[in-house]
Amino acid sequence: MAQSQPSLFEQFASGWRGYALIALIALMSGLFGAGRVPVMDADEARFAQASRQMVESGEYVLIRLQDEERRLKPIGVHWAQAASVQLFEPLTGRTNAIWPYRLPSALGVVLAALAVLWGGTALIGSRAALYGAGLFAAGVLVGFEGMTAKTDALLLGFTTLAMAALARLRAPAGRPGPRVLALVFWAALALGVMIKGPVTPLVVALTLLAIAGWERRFAWMKPLAWWPGPLLAVAIVAPWAVLVSIETNGRFFADMFAQDIVPKLLSGQESHFALPGFHTFLLPFLIFPATYALPAAARIVLDAVRAPRNDDGQAPIRFLIAWAVPILIFFELAPTKLPHYALPAYPAIALLCGAGLNAILGRRWRTAHPAGVVMFAVCGISIVALMAASATFMPGDFAADFRRAVSTALIGIGVVGAGTVALIMLRRPAARAAAMVLCALALSFSLRERLLPEARSLFVSSEAVAALTRARLTPRDTRPLWVVGYNETSLVFLTRTSIRVAEPTQAAEMAEAGDAMIVEGRLLQTMASDLAVRGLAFAPAEPPVRGFALGRGERVALFVGQVTEAPALNEAADGR
Repeated sequence: MAQSQPSLFEQFASGWRGYALIALIALMSGLFGAGRVPVMDADEARFAQASRQMVESGEYVLIRLQDEERRLKPIGVHWAQAASVQLFEPLTGRTNAIWPYRLPSALGVVLAALAVLWGGTALIGSRAALYGAGLFAAGVLVGFEGMTAKTDALLLGFTTLAMAALARLRAPAGRPGPRVLALVFWAALALGVMIKGPVTPLVVALTLLAIAGWERRFAWMKPLAWWPGPLLAVAIVAPWAVLVSIETNGRFFADMFAQDIVPKLLSGQESHFALPGFHTFLLPFLIFPATYALPAAARIVLDAVRAPRNDDGQAPIRFLIAWAVPILIFFELAPTKLPHYALPAYPAIALLCGAGLNAILGRRWRTAHPAGVVMFAVCGISIVALMAASATFMPGDFAADFRRAVSTALIGIGVVGAGTVALIMLRRPAARAAAMVLCALALSFSLRERLLPEARSLFVSSEAVAALTRARLTPRDTRPLWVVGYNETSLVFLTRTSIRVAEPTQAAEMAEAGDAMIVEGRLLQTMASDLAVRGLAFAPAEPPVRGFALGRGERVALFVGQVTEAPALNEAADGR
């Protein structure tokens, strides 16, 4: 009997057009807001400023921040950001435009989405993989991390590529051969190490241990032991590792584990403690729009768990379960929790959602579709509520805030409502996937291109720099800028690396008349008293900049002005 030809849609999904479509979705999702949202505290500003100082100093071995060595972070993301800044500096004319620092993250999301399609095609077929990759690329958290100049999106890209190579090794689908796949795996693993140390090896190790313990099969892993693969990984990591060890007398890696990895994951020292269940609870909101397919994915997972371990038909689903579940459990048990920590599990969950979306019509599941529609609507409306809340941080009084919040909510509910109606009315999985992707992209565009750039009260540093510009007090070589009581790195990034972030006593002892100064409102009286001892005074040039400092988690008021000579006592005014 002749083998049936693949449908036109399957040919599209498995050909270059499918990859081009996924790359386009991922690029849009990652770039929304990249050029308009100001630099964000706290992590993004620190990463961008460290990369900026790398470009300014020409030192590409150690990370430096505000003239202090930081020996806690791998270097890969800073190399990528520095290369992007140097490439686009002729266009920007400066090193503190934030969008070049964000481009590597957007490309990391593109790489991750393409890897999802590449690996997923070998596991669950081109059609379901295309659905999963599209939902993954348009995801709320994935897109936001793609817009942010940090490590997480690039780490996600290389980790997903390594896992996709494992998926191809496990379910051979023609070219490339096992040895080529092994080389891809080891290269991606090494690049992941260069981005964020042990996270990529952790994901790989948890997956391999879980699937080996479940199935008791090891033969498919043999190509990983082919010696050029580990040698390639060593060749990528070793040169920098040797140089940084020489520079720090061997303290780098000990410090990284003792001061960075252990406190973050095991001790909860970063004040981000949360109870187990944190990542699972947030999953339907952060993986939106794949939320609709989560019930169907759960049914597929349940069928695979119930099946015998030698059931080859369930082998691809078992691999995806072994990829996602151990990572979620690991980060659920870690005391320190941030939403993006569980991102390496999202590609596998998205592929399970793609498989569920593809199978939902062919199986007698009475609850998967209605439960998915309800979850999609509830999570979408919750995201719209957060968008409406962000509209209240725009300039204006209470009446203006209320009008903007209501209009944002109405538009957002209209978008989510249209997506929900499409899920109810449309029966084809491809049509449903397209409706969900368009809904998510519309919400991301509205939030990151329209709302956040105008939410000025959330970007206090940007408003302070605007006040400096209006007052003609921007720092220069002959006029330093003192910052007292507000130590956010975003202000350093937006001005000059050489600005002086100091305590009131230090600033009062070293400041001179004519220097520019920013003082946080709580320290205004202290600063005035300390300056008066030297016959100086602080003269505000504008009304205070007020807003909510994200890095500090509190409202602040920044007074922008200049240090002046204290006015002389007028004896005649005293009647003498």
